[in-house]
Amino acid sequence: MKFCWNIIIVVLWLLLPLNGFAQVSPSTNPSSVTDTVFPLMAWDYVNTEKVLDDMQQCGINLVAFVEPEFLDACHKYGIRGVIYDEELSGVIFSSYNSSTANPVIERLIATYNDHPALYGYHLKDEPQTEELPELAKSIELVKKLAPGKWPYVNLFPTQVFGDNYESYLDRFGNICRPTAYSYDNYVEDYVVGDGQNSFFWKNLEQVRNASLKYELPFWNCILTAPHWDYSLVTDANLRIRIFASLVYGAKGLSYYKFISASLPILSAPDLGNFRGGPLDQFGERTPTWDLLRNMNRQIQNIGKTLLKLRSVEVYHFGSIPEGCRGVMDHCLLKNVPYGEFVVGDFIHEDGSSWVMIVNKSLDRSHPVMPELRDGTKKIKMQSAWKGELEDFNNYFWLAPGQGVLLKLE
Repeated sequence: MKFCWNIIIVVLWLLLPLNGFAQVSPSTNPSSVTDTVFPLMAWDYVNTEKVLDDMQQCGINLVAFVEPEFLDACHKYGIRGVIYDEELSGVIFSSYNSSTANPVIERLIATYNDHPALYGYHLKDEPQTEELPELAKSIELVKKLAPGKWPYVNLFPTQVFGDNYESYLDRFGNICRPTAYSYDNYVEDYVVGDGQNSFFWKNLEQVRNASLKYELPFWNCILTAPHWDYSLVTDANLRIRIFASLVYGAKGLSYYKFISASLPILSAPDLGNFRGGPLDQFGERTPTWDLLRNMNRQIQNIGKTLLKLRSVEVYHFGSIPEGCRGVMDHCLLKNVPYGEFVVGDFIHEDGSSWVMIVNKSLDRSHPVMPELRDGTKKIKMQSAWKGELEDFNNYFWLAPGQGVLLKLE
């Protein structure tokens, strides 16, 4: 589930054995989930058309928990769904068992795999390390019987496993042979001083490294319906969550949650403090709905380009969080002065060079005046507002948390 468990449970997870697991045959051939529009997923359960309509108008094109019978309604609104079945996904604290899950998967694939709204099959949220061999058997089955569909597994954040987190990611890639990485982390330490630890930036670094190692896309699940002591969504913290994911090369985004209420499946506990999500506790639209719609429009205006980019490097100007990198000799930019920025270098499938620059400040706008390393004479901007490639000039400023996608010619 998308919440931090109490310290006792976390300690128990950390004590679980981390070795001795059989691996899936290396002959398994993972394939990335292919999209023509940038996937924006509501990490939520939906069973009413009213909510689907609210999602579609907000720019959501995918839902994480859809009962099979509701796929027709999803298709009506142009939204794809990840099938959820109680027999398959179980409950929060249940251990994954492929011997009981795989017959359900076979039945679902035989019945629903050709449905135009079907995106994948929900297997497990936040698996413990000891569950990975069982998940591997189900992932392999989905890839065999339903190629192109996502055997969806969402992973823990870095702070749960501490120094063992990179091993956790590596075991998921090596044992499970997934089609994508997906994780969530709601810690709000976006702004830190030079060399200071940040679970937010560290997690992005670690997941990006794993996705590059296994040549798989990665998704970030970000917080849009705060609970407990998480901050309400603002335009700045929503922008930094989204653009930080994109500058690190994310190929999909999930939003937890769309409705300001606990998940009514998986025997999820009522957290009692959801507020300020895109829909409130009564199903009415909130200011967050408007903020998210604005961001989703921006993402789709640059999304087709983002899906064709391969992440080459990520580096910080100004303060560099612990575990992250500053500018290096091979980077496309040698400086972005007058602020705190994070930059991603990309190669387009056509061979062209692109960079994304993100303003890391949450309270100050900054001018964007990139200093190029080579003799590039022209910079084009993929406009997030117009969806067009246009000339870029040094009068351009970034709002707090905002990013800009540039083509170097």
